[in-house]
Parts: sequence; structure tokens; C-alpha cells
Amino acid sequence: MIKRISVFIIAIALLGSVVSCSMPDTIFAEDGLSKQSDEQNDESTDIFNFDFKLNGESYELPLKYSALSARGWKLSEATEDAVNEETKVYSSDTVLEPGEYSDYLPGEKDGYVIGLKFCNKGQKAAALPSCEVVGVKLENDSMELPDFEMNGGVTIGSRYDELAKAYGRPSYVKSCLKSTGELVSINDVVFNESDEDEIQTLYYVLTDHSAFSFQFGEYEDNSDVVVCITLDNDTESEKYYDYTKDLKRMSDSIKLYKGPSLLGKTFSEFAFKYEGNLYTLPIPVKKMIDDGWSFARGSSIRVQRGTTAEGVILRKGNTAVSVLVHNYDLKYARTPINCYAVSLSACVEGPNVNLLMPKGVTLGSDEQDLIQAFGKEYAKTQIVDETTDTKAADTNTLAGVGTTERFDIPGLEGCYIEKTINEDETVYSYVMPDDVPSVVLPVSVTDIGDTGSDLIGDIRKHIDVYVNNVNHAVVKVYMQNCPEYVVDENEIIEQQMEAARKLEEEAKKKEQEEKKASGSKQG
Repeated sequence: MIKRISVFIIAIALLGSVVSCSMPDTIFAEDGLSKQSDEQNDESTDIFNFDFKLNGESYELPLKYSALSARGWKLSEATEDAVNEETKVYSSDTVLEPGEYSDYLPGEKDGYVIGLKFCNKGQKAAALPSCEVVGVKLENDSMELPDFEMNGGVTIGSRYDELAKAYGRPSYVKSCLKSTGELVSINDVVFNESDEDEIQTLYYVLTDHSAFSFQFGEYEDNSDVVVCITLDNDTESEKYYDYTKDLKRMSDSIKLYKGPSLLGKTFSEFAFKYEGNLYTLPIPVKKMIDDGWSFARGSSIRVQRGTTAEGVILRKGNTAVSVLVHNYDLKYARTPINCYAVSLSACVEGPNVNLLMPKGVTLGSDEQDLIQAFGKEYAKTQIVDETTDTKAADTNTLAGVGTTERFDIPGLEGCYIEKTINEDETVYSYVMPDDVPSVVLPVSVTDIGDTGSDLIGDIRKHIDVYVNNVNHAVVKVYMQNCPEYVVDENEIIEQQMEAARKLEEEAKKKEQEEKKASGSKQG
């Protein structure tokens, strides 16, 4: 029976709960995988197809359980699995509720064992065999290993350099102690030869439920080779969509977009560097495509006029980022290529992109550097007595957990910073008023409705920076800027004058018709 190692994207909370957690001096080392990240464009090494070969047969996640059972793979008898210190018993009769995922369960064939993860994607409760297989795990704890190979030739026993050549930079690397399972570090491309008490796992992440990992260890007298491979994907691959045909109807605002030439001096400018390119958010999606990004999900979504849509994922090599897109066209529904990306993110747990913000803030920056970047006046309010212990006595709990403070930003009317201390991280939310425009569109004032009614989140313009409470390093950044529609005042005046002329003409015409009708009756 295989050892069950739950595969999930560890939350930022885990970073703060382990005192031994550390961050590298630089998140983006210029060696290892980072040099190869831009070279992984060949289809033969496309890691997000989620296809693999098992005993010579080809499969792609997600798949029907019948695709495996028809080839002899069967779920083992009832097994026990500890989840959150509670014991759950699984068997072929186990029922999953709609949207529920199982843990990895053993599937067997001729003595070979693999792990299978199920998800009920239907509307009613269903037994495991009726659910979709959304995860496959192979590890060398099995008595017999089946022939298993991923796209690019990687399998159990592959070395790190083979993995790097095939797939490039991972979303992040996690290091844990074998003896305790304690988290040692999470970082980008830092891979070191592990010692006897360390496990390193490389993660490649597309979405929360579309990811895979490679765990390194000892196999057949070789150290630091792949000993466990996990594929996790609950979304079917999209059919190819030729978005270039939509470029024939590109709006003038997208054609005229010009990115910044320098980083912004303040966060409110939304001018930053992202994977080597300078941008001002919101960004035309086409601009990002021109800079080397491509669609991984959502290229054919129809975004209704004046609305915001989820589900668009862009990738560069094997780095993927989910974005909100907004259609600023008030006449037509548009596909994302003719919309604006109004959000971007970066996180040490993926997407671990190279982000540079005002005053040099990036992933891994110190909390004090972030505070200074907010501005001198704000920094003054954050002075802490160095003699004061910031931790509660005999606990790892940060003092002030659960508190929220708000600070107005001098010189920037309507802007403020909200500081919230959670148990594992402190969140700095830099919020800007919605009436500070950065997108100007000459559109009819009569076409503007409640443009914020569908926007995800109540605040349209904000930057959230997450700081780990143990090492006081920036571990996540989320930016969103979806400004209200702004119209040309001169055009509004012209439209109003034109409307008044039409009303006057209609009134005169109606008066003439009434006189003519009255004269006909008298005659």
C-alpha cells in the first residue's frame, strides 16, 4: 500500500507556523532553473497538458475511472486514511458529495500500485467509480513500480538536471525535515543537494487544482532523484481558439496603450515591473501576449460589455498567473484579447514571478523596507520600540492578532493603508479611491451603467501585500486596478447639445403635424 502524502498547495499560514522557516537572500537567483524558464516553449515539453503514459498506455487528466478499469486497474479494498486527525474509510462504495475530493487511494493492477484521487463533478452524490479521476500519484514506496513517463521523459529516478531541462523554472520549491515534517523553507529556484534529514519538492502550479510536483530523495542507491510524482488536474484541456481573428475589432484604447518608462514613485501609480516588463495596471491583455505570455485557460471567454470575468490564465514558459479581465467596450461583448487585465499577483508559492514595485519592493523584501516604501509619514506611525517583545510570552502568537488599523496617506487624498494582523501573516492593504481615473474612454454617457456591480470584490483599486510573521518577509502580492469609466467632458457637452437639438426638432415636427391635422379637420 502506498504511503499517502496529501498533495496540496501549502497555505501561507504554514509559513508563519514554523519558526525554522527561512527565505533566501534573493527570491530570484540567476542560476539553476531561472536561466531556462524562457526556453520551455516547445510543445514536447508542455507540462500543463497533464498527459502521461502508464504501462505504455496514454492518459490525460481528468479522466473517467472506466478508462483505467477497462485496462485492468482497480481500487483496492477499504483503506483508512487520517485526515486532520480524523479517520476516514474509503472503498469502492464510498460516496462523494458534489464538489468533494477524495484523498489519494491505491489503485492496483498485476501487483503494481498507483495513487488515484477522485472528484465528484456532478450535481448529485456519487460513489467513487462514478466520479472523475483528477489526480495520479506514483512513488517508490510501492512494491512494484509500473512503467510511468511524463511528457518530456521524466519519471521515477530522473535527476534534477533532467527535470530542469524538460520543464524549466518551478512555481516554488518546498523543503521539509524528514524526521518531523517541519517546513524548512519555500523559495523559487533554490535547489540544493539535500542532507539525510531533508526532503525537497518542486511544484508547478497552473491553478489551485491544476498542479503537479516532483519529490526528491533516494532511489536505487541514487540520491537526489525523483522518488514521487503527483499530477493533479480537475479541468479538461481547452480546445484551441484562434483569438487573432478578434484583433480585427481592437478598440482604440488598446491600440494607444503605452506602458511606463519608469517604476512608479508611489503604489498609487500602479507602475511596476513584471517578469521583466514595465506595466501600468490595468494592462491590455494583448500587450502581455506581445511580451511573451500566452493563454493557458479562458482565451474564448465572452466578456460582456462593461463587466469583469474570471477564469483567464496566462502563462510564460511554465509560469502561470490567473487574472481578472474587464471589458471596457460598452457596445460589444469581447474575448480577453480585446480586454484589460485588471489584476496581477505574485507569491512564493506560485505564481513566483519576478515582480518589482516602487522603492524596490519585491517577494522576499523585508517588512521595514515595505513600510519605508509606503512613505515617510506612514513609516513614522510604524516605529516600534526595539526593546518590546512582539511575541506573547511562551507562545509563537504575534501580539495584536485579529486587530486592524487604518492610516490615511498624507498628500494622497482618499488613499489609506489598512494593516491587519493575522495569526500567520500581516496584510498591508494599500487602498485608493475609485474616483482616481487611469483609463479614459470617449464613450456615450448614456451607455454608462453601474460599472461596479459585477466586479469581484467591493474595492476596485487596491494592492495587498502579505508579510510572514516569522521572518518578516513579503510572501505574496495581489494588485487590482479596475477604474470607473471616464468620459470626455467635451464629448458629453456635444452629446447633450445634440440631444437637445433633436428634442427641439421633434417638438417642432410634432407641432406642425398637429397643426396640419387640425387644418384637415376644419376643412
